[in-house]
Amino acid sequence: MSRPFEANEGGEFQSPALERLVRSLARLPGLGRKSATRIALHLIAEEVAAEDLLSAANEAAEKVTNCSNCGAITEPDPCRICQSDRRDPTQLCIVASPVDILPFEKAGFFQGRYFVLGSLLSPLDGVRAADLPFDRLRERIAHDSVSEVIIALDSSVEGETTALYVQQMLEGGPVKMTRLATGIPVGGALAYTDEVTLQRAFLGRRSF
Repeated sequence: MSRPFEANEGGEFQSPALERLVRSLARLPGLGRKSATRIALHLIAEEVAAEDLLSAANEAAEKVTNCSNCGAITEPDPCRICQSDRRDPTQLCIVASPVDILPFEKAGFFQGRYFVLGSLLSPLDGVRAADLPFDRLRERIAHDSVSEVIIALDSSVEGETTALYVQQMLEGGPVKMTRLATGIPVGGALAYTDEVTLQRAFLGRRSF
């Protein structure tokens, strides 16, 4: 007689509920089936941990949103960065994802504000200019009288394509456009760049 924690010939658990939990966890970024299995078994063994995780996930889903002004992850809307009088509204840093804001804020050297595109241009993946909030970006630049736009996008084909599009969109206007300098590795994700490398790239940013 098989036990629910045993796997069948296909590598799936005899318990449909456990198998569903493992598959759900394995869909999370950075988790493979082995890691998902370890987490699932831990949650089953530790009922309190499972309840805490479920409660935290429900609370986050209910309270966390994106700032209607910049797109950052926040609970208050607008976010605290957009509301702060200490931040320079004329300096706008454009990033692809809300998580790309985190290394800047952790390093603490940037005192401007942000604009999150939500993705990068990628025609092969079906992400085109009409799918990104470029119209809202124009409105934001005009509303805040932005004098400098800092392009802080990943050093990838998609990042370069998006940066070029923003450059062409703003070309001929009064706004100064700069990019992060060398130091961000080609193909590297901005969200995983260390603070020292990020600061050096920021301080050495160059004009288009």
